[in-house]
Amino acid sequence: MVDIHTHTHHSTDSRMAMDKAAETILEKKISGICFTDHYDFDAPHDANLFTFDIEAQQKEIDALQKNYPSLLVLKGVEIGIQPISLDNIRELMSKHSFDLVIASMHFVRGTDPYHGNFYGPYNYKEAYSIYLEEILYCIERFRDYDILGHFDYIARYAPYPVQEISMKTFGDILEPILQLLAEDGKTLEINTKTYQQQKHGIPVLDLNVLRRFRELGGEAVALGSDAHKPERLGEQFGYYTQVLKDCGFRYGIFYKERKPQFFKL
Repeated sequence: MVDIHTHTHHSTDSRMAMDKAAETILEKKISGICFTDHYDFDAPHDANLFTFDIEAQQKEIDALQKNYPSLLVLKGVEIGIQPISLDNIRELMSKHSFDLVIASMHFVRGTDPYHGNFYGPYNYKEAYSIYLEEILYCIERFRDYDILGHFDYIARYAPYPVQEISMKTFGDILEPILQLLAEDGKTLEINTKTYQQQKHGIPVLDLNVLRRFRELGGEAVALGSDAHKPERLGEQFGYYTQVLKDCGFRYGIFYKERKPQFFKL
């Protein structure tokens, strides 16, 4: 088992030290960790707020690999996809190599849902649909990634009574997203941070999304804690491993040198 989605002091919104993360992962008896710090172009109000020094991060990871020989330590990045950023992302990817690239959408129409200012003009169906449509637009045009991160991130900070992106309500947009992922050999993520207490409640993961991904040919779903603090690493992995088994998945997945590595759940 590898925690494929983590943030360190190289991410603007985290102070987690890499060595502390490595020690915590070992204490929790998790086999490995992939550091996936934020790299988002065109952040609202400050375009470079969520970028970082990739060379500095990777030098620190190189040192960790030597200092913790019993732990699998991987170099990753969480790329922030949005329509206006795709050319910049392609250029970045041409200059750097990673074990894993997560493509995630954090900003929608020039706003950051974390601060709540996106939701005001919309009901939940409109807001969630806009988010999913922009994901689909991006992954149709940018394919140099491995995992689609937190597909239901938009529900995490939503002020609506409905905090679930379900196949029943949003299947017309989820279906082509899941089909494209399966056809391209990409991976869906269960982001365990999303299904914890948030500003307006606890968002719900619709298991029918996972089942449909499996039906369409998806081989595995990755588990990521999205941890910004050591105590959050690997959170709820046991529970969601069983969820994946119940949805018909036999294998978990992580990536090394951009190649999928499967392990039995």
